[in-house]
Amino acid sequence: MTVINRPDWRGFLAGAALPLLGAMFLYTAMLATGVGLKSPAFYHLPFEPTGRLSAAIWIALFGFYGITRWAALRHGERARTAIHLVEALMAWAVIYTFIAGTLSDFWFDVLNVASLCFGIFVAFRLVRLSRFVAAWLFPTFLWKVFAVAISLGPVVGISFF
Repeated sequence: MTVINRPDWRGFLAGAALPLLGAMFLYTAMLATGVGLKSPAFYHLPFEPTGRLSAAIWIALFGFYGITRWAALRHGERARTAIHLVEALMAWAVIYTFIAGTLSDFWFDVLNVASLCFGIFVAFRLVRLSRFVAAWLFPTFLWKVFAVAISLGPVVGISFF
């Protein structure tokens, strides 16, 4: 674990690779078992994206989480809270993936909005540390906004597709 907490290039590689490998393992298990692959957000779409598409997107996003964590780590002791918040985002992404497919449309929408709010809170805390660090969360922010737009679009009478 020492290598993941290094602010040099080895820490960068470990910081990006370990969450990426963990996500790959997680989504491989999900694809093998079929757990957590259905999403109520996709019911409103004219096509049903496969679990493989969602898994590929989340695997890439976990790489960004790892890079964000590493970039915050470079700010030393004052980044301790920011690092823990990024780790909490990673943990929430795993929990979210497993429970999202079991929820009703209403609770799925609530979960997506809560997830977006949590991501905005973490991004705000990261901006206070460094805009460069917060910029690494931008792809995950876009994905969360997209998920909220897809799930809440039909609720407010907007069709995106």
